[in-house]
Amino acid sequence: MSATSITQSHIAYELIDDTHPEVVVIEFLSREIVGTEAAHEFGEQLDSLISAATPRTFVIDFANVRAIGSSAFAELVSFARRVRRLSVCNMRNNLRLGASVIGLEDCAEFAVDRAAAIDSARRVASPNDQDTVDFPVLND
Repeated sequence: MSATSITQSHIAYELIDDTHPEVVVIEFLSREIVGTEAAHEFGEQLDSLISAATPRTFVIDFANVRAIGSSAFAELVSFARRVRRLSVCNMRNNLRLGASVIGLEDCAEFAVDRAAAIDSARRVASPNDQDTVDFPVLND
């Protein structure tokens, strides 16, 4: 697996598999995103990742996050609703409560760690024949 990494002020992201990226992994550089200004910047950074040039399947790794405000959670929910699939991993229990209250669980999948989130995102990004069942054609 090769990756291309890009850094912005609150987040960094990498495209998984340079030759044909299917998943974008986002990690936080800021340990705390609180307040409306920081939330707005965070939202703009997330929005900048949605383009024809990047995959629409995302993983967000919360390993570095200690605190995130409700406005930043709202930006994250808005982002989750606009992408194909969002997997969230390494979220602390105190943040998971906030995520639940704001409705993130309704529009994102939660994984135990980064590897599991990437695997799940890859399956969604490029489902293979093993994930489907072919039914025979019935002739009337």
